[in-house]
Amino acid sequence: MRAQRAFFLYLAVLLSYTFAIKMMYAILAQVLPNKNNVLSVGTFLVLLLSLFSGFIVYPSEIPNYYDWLALINPFAWAFQALLIIEFTSSKYTNGELLLEDRGFETDRAWIWGSFLILISYSLLSALILSWVQEHVRVQKKRNLATSHGLVADNENAEDEGQPKHELPFVPVDLSFEDMVYEVKASTSGETLRLLNNVSGVLGAGRMCALMGSSGAGKTTLMDVIALRKTSGEITGEVRLNGFPQERISFLRSSAYVEQFDIQQPELTVEETVKFSARLRLDPSYETTQDEDGKALLVARVLEMMELTDICNQQVGSYEEGGLTFEQRKRLAIAVELAASPSIIFLDEPTSGLDSRGALVVMRAMKKIAMSGRTICATIHQPSSAVFEMFDDLLLLKKGGEVVFFGELGTESKCLVNYFEERNAAPIEHGENPAAWMLRQYVGSDDVDWKELFEQSDQFRVMKERIETLNSNLDESKKIFYDSEFATGLGRQISLMNRRVFTIMKRAPSYNLARIMLAGIYAFLIGSVSLTHKNKDRIFQEQEVDAILSTIFLGMTIMGVVSVSMAVPVMKTMRDVFYKHRASGMLDHNSISIAVTVAELPYIAMISVIFAAIYYATVRLFSSTERWWAFWLYFSLSNATYTYFGQAFICLVKDAPTAGALVGALIGYNVFFSGLVVRPQYFTGPFQLGYWTAPGRYAYEGMVNSQFVGLNHVVIAQPESAWWYDLGCDDRAPALVDKPCLGSMDQYTHFFFGGRFDESHRPLILSVLFFCLVLARLLLWFALKKFNYVNT
Repeated sequence: MRAQRAFFLYLAVLLSYTFAIKMMYAILAQVLPNKNNVLSVGTFLVLLLSLFSGFIVYPSEIPNYYDWLALINPFAWAFQALLIIEFTSSKYTNGELLLEDRGFETDRAWIWGSFLILISYSLLSALILSWVQEHVRVQKKRNLATSHGLVADNENAEDEGQPKHELPFVPVDLSFEDMVYEVKASTSGETLRLLNNVSGVLGAGRMCALMGSSGAGKTTLMDVIALRKTSGEITGEVRLNGFPQERISFLRSSAYVEQFDIQQPELTVEETVKFSARLRLDPSYETTQDEDGKALLVARVLEMMELTDICNQQVGSYEEGGLTFEQRKRLAIAVELAASPSIIFLDEPTSGLDSRGALVVMRAMKKIAMSGRTICATIHQPSSAVFEMFDDLLLLKKGGEVVFFGELGTESKCLVNYFEERNAAPIEHGENPAAWMLRQYVGSDDVDWKELFEQSDQFRVMKERIETLNSNLDESKKIFYDSEFATGLGRQISLMNRRVFTIMKRAPSYNLARIMLAGIYAFLIGSVSLTHKNKDRIFQEQEVDAILSTIFLGMTIMGVVSVSMAVPVMKTMRDVFYKHRASGMLDHNSISIAVTVAELPYIAMISVIFAAIYYATVRLFSSTERWWAFWLYFSLSNATYTYFGQAFICLVKDAPTAGALVGALIGYNVFFSGLVVRPQYFTGPFQLGYWTAPGRYAYEGMVNSQFVGLNHVVIAQPESAWWYDLGCDDRAPALVDKPCLGSMDQYTHFFFGGRFDESHRPLILSVLFFCLVLARLLLWFALKKFNYVNT
């Protein structure tokens, strides 16, 4: 009965503590502006809770100036209660003495006191959270620029005329015939036909709108034509100037602007466009073979897209501020235009924009079309002004069937005449032709619009045009590239390295935060030892325990910081890479190398700062060789956490799933490192964890480098396990009242059961470097094989 009561008390304490901590972190999530801030402050709280809980540093060793932190620490109260529940039970003969020697309370009344404190924490946190939710609103930063004043409104000047400068490209008439796309239903397993014998022609120098009701397959059709679909079964024929579509050549001659395009927040508008130009422009173009030529091209693109005034502004993010949504749309088009494509696909380029923003984007698209390029865009509920800017329309209905394809005509007269001739209700004066058209065919289920179209002159003209393109082949118009990328691997690596270094340099919430936290954490962890009187190299047993624990805590907490902050940064770079790869810009090798190399100086710097400050505050053993060894193992630990964090977010789809893997890695390292559970107590299958945890090797390396071979005196705590191991209970009567002494080397050997040994150094370094290589191979494999986008 007593054991059952102890179990339920133990469970109740854990639940009370968990609830109190959840409420505290809910307040953080409510008052802090973004995830990075929550991660930084949250990790700092973990450090405070752990360091002053009584587990890392015993209460008897916590300096007086930190006593208040222990008193307000819910972890300390919960830990105190759990220890009393366990060690005052009947199965321990000297449990109370063990607690007293370390500064813990032994009266069971403290259990109920801890309950009261934890419940008070929860209630207080709930009240604060309620007040915060009612009165505090964290506003996103305003965008650093608006479209007003940045876009020329003079439509009578160059905007409506032929572009002043021509970019090198081959005009393309793209034809597609009898396109069918089928997929397996996720639930029933039956085959679903999303496109049903769709045909059409996208003409050079013309803008074609893909429209239809929701689920009609307009985006699906564009993705199939643009080779963006990686699943399902596709049949039909796509030709460029009459020649069959070939994947490599098509990707290099085409561009695709996604509806919600993603760019690197840390780069400027000009840098973003220039990176695309450097990697995607064909080296055979004489005008852009050197950097000056590429710079001139980028300037022309920025001018065409009306981005010149903001070319030096960072793209930014929606959380931190940056470009407006409309400016991001134009930037996305500029990035693709910098590759000088022959055909550009755009997925709903005006969605989410007001009428003025939509006209600005459409005006830019019109200028691109007037240069001779082919424009194909899905469009949803366009205004009359936007709809009038298109030359052609391909209209689909549910089931992926064509309702209409042909020229719109001035004020959409061709379209209106087509429907009115087939008994559609006459259009009213001033009515939007796009909205009117959708109402006519959507609301007439008794009319087979597909059959009517196949019997129309528009269908006959389309078929004749496709036949003409396929039969009158002109070799000078054939687009062919013999290489997948416009630049070689060496050039890709060089440009990507430069790009990632720039990103790292401009990411203060990532790297500056890590550097600052390393200094703050090192001082905070080391400052618990500032009052230790070890000038004579004489230590108490509890002091050595505190040093061993703070080394472990420092290694773990900086690992948590590194891996947690690496995941969101790498996710953004991963998503941008997916876009680059789909555009035929580069492959996985360059980014794998770049993100590895770019992290190295920051990992080294963070480790130097932590090691220097920690050494100074703890006043470890003044030896250059030992300091460099500490720095080496600390760096390898940080690198392992960072590189595995990068690999995890590339192996899985989203950050929450990667967070689960990160949590598993942290827990695995914490449990098997050798401090929470000492090595000699791992038996049976648990030895597998001990021998495979990277954290164990980093921790053993740091401990061995600092303690092995040291003869500094350590005073054994009376009646401790080491005191008995030294044989202090069998000493001569004259020595009973004198301190029982051992060496630092003897204590660490006993503490870790002889499992931490200097002879393991080659093994330790080999395993840690193997873990780094493994993390890089996982990253390389994930970037090569996976593509977590909607395809």
